[in-house]
Amino acid sequence: LRCASSIALFMTSSLSTPKIRLGISNRLTLLATVDDHYNNLVKMYSNCTVVLENLELTYIQDYHDLSFLKSIQEVGGYVLIALNKAASIPLENLRLIRGHSLFLDKYALTVTSNYEKNHSSVTLNYTRGLRELKLSGLTEILKGGVKIAHNPLLCNVETIQWWDMVNKMLSRVFPHLTGDKCDPGCYNGSCWTSGLENCQTFTKLTCAEQCSGRCRGPKPSDCCNEHCAAGCTGPRPTPGLDFQDDGTCKDACPPTMLYNPNTHQLASNPNAKYTFGATCVKDCPHNYVVTDHGACVRTCSGNTHEVEENGVRRCKKCDGICPKGKILQISAVTKTIKRYVETGSHEDRHRNGRPRVTSAAEDFIRVTRLRNCSPNKCFTEFK
Repeated sequence: LRCASSIALFMTSSLSTPKIRLGISNRLTLLATVDDHYNNLVKMYSNCTVVLENLELTYIQDYHDLSFLKSIQEVGGYVLIALNKAASIPLENLRLIRGHSLFLDKYALTVTSNYEKNHSSVTLNYTRGLRELKLSGLTEILKGGVKIAHNPLLCNVETIQWWDMVNKMLSRVFPHLTGDKCDPGCYNGSCWTSGLENCQTFTKLTCAEQCSGRCRGPKPSDCCNEHCAAGCTGPRPTPGLDFQDDGTCKDACPPTMLYNPNTHQLASNPNAKYTFGATCVKDCPHNYVVTDHGACVRTCSGNTHEVEENGVRRCKKCDGICPKGKILQISAVTKTIKRYVETGSHEDRHRNGRPRVTSAAEDFIRVTRLRNCSPNKCFTEFK
């Protein structure tokens, strides 16, 4: 039985030790061969629990092993699943899509054009494509809409109650065919694919009237903490709407400095953590620098420059006017080398026919042996 469905929805209005990956923003671009493209995905997302930016799954073939996706629990930007020939996308542990960035400025979740046609057939039969979208753990999309279109073999998404995941949206539902029926134990007959373990997880539509947010069951005692995102398993706010610190939601990460009421001065906080996306981390990733405000950033702002103090790369205010011209930062070198290793190119893609603006790191690395150049070595040689 073939299933076809297209849905478009538009918004109108415990990670105790998360393993964070940056994510990508290539959209529908194919980098090198489909196998090289796949290998880059494996390298980037293996053992990853939090994707800081976007999760883009494209050009995946039916013979590719996708078990590495099962560890992903949270995405900070959008999720794009497009142009794949794989029959199943195993993202059953993905609970939360924050939607800090949106695909086409609209969608937090896009599933489109996942099929292959038999062009030698008069009827143009669909021979391969996405049949199962395993998102049984997905319970909240904080910002953005959902678009599921042009997936002629995909079943059961028409049974999903999208209103339980997102707020205040307009919907368009196109004609569809239903495949295997959902398990009789699925609430409201909603499931991602057959089997009791693939029922939709409800955290809002089934809540008691006393609940101000989400819930883990229909009883008033099942209400989640109001700071919870994606439901809960107990009274603790995890995962959180704001920042997560060892699996607990907080309004802000523990600051680097605390006020001492005895000395009336600021003192270093031994439990300080840095803000990295929506997560509090003890150390910034190796290619990020620390600001005075305790945030992990890619590069320093215009009135600061990068220095290394006690083994930590941080942004320090310039003594007077910052040096003019191009300033090479270790993080920029690292980023360029990483792009070279993954794609074989030190250049970004040209956009809209405009000339590409190069950075100091790229200008320098362009004339060095990238494969044998470590960030610190490049930085030392350039200075």
